[in-house]
Amino acid sequence: MNALSAVHPAHLQAMGDTGRLVLAGGAMTVALAAALAALVLAIAALLSVLRSGLCTAAKILWVAVILAAPFLGSLAWFALGRSRARRRTASR
Repeated sequence: MNALSAVHPAHLQAMGDTGRLVLAGGAMTVALAAALAALVLAIAALLSVLRSGLCTAAKILWVAVILAAPFLGSLAWFALGRSRARRRTASR
């Protein structure tokens, strides 16, 4: 469902092309902001993995997970991997 499908067809006809462009532009802005946020999250996760005290094999695995699924992989790193990496380096 996109932004235009949530608006009643009669309202779209009354708005004309300008109204449709404004609605589409707003949806595009939100999508662009979400994509940019996901990119920043993935980059932050990659930097965090590379700076962690994990062994090389674990770093490679986490980098592969983040690159394969940038949003979910990044969330998994910050939720699970980062805290485990901290505990592991603290116990050494």
